[in-house]
Amino acid sequence: MSTSTIPFMRRTFPALSLSLGLLASACADPGQATLRVTAYGEEFIEDEIPADVLIDGWELDFRRFLIAVSEVEADGEPLAGAFVIDLTQASGGEGHELGTVTLPAEGHPSLDFRVRPVDDAMPVSATDDDVATLVDAGASLWVEGMATKGGQTMSFTWAFTTETHYVECHSTAELVEGQDAKSQLTFHADHLFYDDLDSPVPNVAFDLVASADADADGEVTEDELRALDITTEERYQVGSRNVTDLWSYIEVQTGTIGHIDGEGHCELGS
Repeated sequence: MSTSTIPFMRRTFPALSLSLGLLASACADPGQATLRVTAYGEEFIEDEIPADVLIDGWELDFRRFLIAVSEVEADGEPLAGAFVIDLTQASGGEGHELGTVTLPAEGHPSLDFRVRPVDDAMPVSATDDDVATLVDAGASLWVEGMATKGGQTMSFTWAFTTETHYVECHSTAELVEGQDAKSQLTFHADHLFYDDLDSPVPNVAFDLVASADADADGEVTEDELRALDITTEERYQVGSRNVTDLWSYIEVQTGTIGHIDGEGHCELGS
């Protein structure tokens, strides 16, 4: 029994070593990659939303589009800090860098981030006064600009206190060992002027906003938008939401502006 067993055991040692080697190879450290996270408002914020985008011929030009971003994570790895970004500032199409995180060099990262009011933040393409503007207003989003159509000009300065947690934002960035990759938090200003809360193909429009200027002073205020009842509007559908005025309607839209890498979608977290 002893002489027949020993050769058999000797024959299994090379196979066992090969199996362990393959297992070690499969579990090898994938190495690390650097992910650069940026924020970008695209041409619609950096330049303008041209008249041919809106169904009623208005053109929208933003003077300031301040947004407070915090709790940024990539594959669970946090990017420390809170940021106030002025998305109107030119970036050459690259967006404004928030920072970098180091991740395992495998696959595509998934990002989470929150847009919410902050007590303090690092200015990114913004000024200390911009940070103070948001903090003092208790706002997460400050939208300031002008709309023009023919010889008519309307101005608006709106501060929104809404909070939105964007999660499972699946980036197109590829994490390769020893290389830098980029994920872009993209913000779509045209969503604020959509005329339906649920339609996959809403129009971008400004006529109803302009009509809210009750005192005809050329500026549309929060109070005027709150006073405009939308329940009889053929467009501006709200589904089952308890939304009856135009300000509350736009507030809902503020929770839809966040995307990843251009048109990539995020889920909404708590």
